[in-house]
Amino acid sequence: MSRAAQLPNETLHTIFENLSPGSLTAVLRASHRFRLVAERILYANIVIVESLHHRAPTPIHTATCANTLLARPHLSEVVRRLSVRWQTDSGPREPFVAAAGPVLDVLHRALQTLVHLEQLDLALGLAGGTLDARAVLAGCAFPSLRTFALSGVGRGSLSPKLYHTAVASTLSEEEGDALGAPVARFLAATPSIEQLRLLDCYETLELPPPALPHLSAFRGSAIAAASVLPGRPVQLLGLVGHEFITERDLERIARTSAPIRFLDLSMMSVTPILLRDISRHLGAVVEVLKVKLALRHTLHFALSGISLLAGLSPVLGAFPALRQLDLSPTAVDGIAKGNALEESALCTTWARACPALRSVVFPSRTEWRRDGLADVWVAEAGAQQPVWTRY
Repeated sequence: MSRAAQLPNETLHTIFENLSPGSLTAVLRASHRFRLVAERILYANIVIVESLHHRAPTPIHTATCANTLLARPHLSEVVRRLSVRWQTDSGPREPFVAAAGPVLDVLHRALQTLVHLEQLDLALGLAGGTLDARAVLAGCAFPSLRTFALSGVGRGSLSPKLYHTAVASTLSEEEGDALGAPVARFLAATPSIEQLRLLDCYETLELPPPALPHLSAFRGSAIAAASVLPGRPVQLLGLVGHEFITERDLERIARTSAPIRFLDLSMMSVTPILLRDISRHLGAVVEVLKVKLALRHTLHFALSGISLLAGLSPVLGAFPALRQLDLSPTAVDGIAKGNALEESALCTTWARACPALRSVVFPSRTEWRRDGLADVWVAEAGAQQPVWTRY
């Protein structure tokens, strides 16, 4: 008998959990005992990424995984995280929807068995097609789910008029208007969710007041955020979509039961005017701000290059609690990148308007930190990532 065969299962588990998925797959074939231990590790965290093309639109890896889970029902006890990401070619959605239909049916049946799931991330890459959330969420119950992300279904950012025109032959107007209803029902039935991402939901979600009592982080459109956030303890908000947010939506977004301390605007182009509007509702509480500025809207006509960012001073002054400002998502094409002297000068200028400011990350990716004792700004390499990178 080999020494490995004499090791208890707990020791084998400790050894195997440090292996890569490829190595674990090899271990599965070594022996029946190794398989029983290794597959519990391999299937605890399932990540599937598939590129789908018009000539090969079927998500084969997703189908294989779902069929395996159905054929080996004991695995449902160990799955804690499932991430499915489909990357599709641009163009008509219907060929992909047709090919994905049978796979989604199998995936849906597999999801219904994963009652111990804690993280579910479905990015199906089919926004603008006739697929809606019912295909994957109907009848699913995850009492331990903490993180839920859904994108690539429904109309996405298409206007309702354009969407109804594009799918008029396959989707009734009543069905199109109710695309948010399956998601809302699922959320209302899953009170354990703490982190929620709905990047392609541009509909109002009708949730009962008791729903999502533990929600602390939300990413999605302003329309969805305005219907989800009121009365809930959301402290991290990431907005996606267009450069315009209505005053009504901003008012509702600000009605959280806990202050929104972390605001991520890196997935939309933000004008100084929009930032000013946001500051009127959230400025008093935001401590960390990540933003992609729309620099085509010149901030100060008398300045050029990165120096034009000096025009942000009046806006930043409306964020008295701001301690971290991250401008790294901002594109600098067409303007000169700032040098260390210019960046340092901007930090000093902004700190006058916003005394709480302690950290600034520029489009150059250089992070400047404020030395409180000497009251000077120092550039740091390899600084710790801001808190929002964890979600």
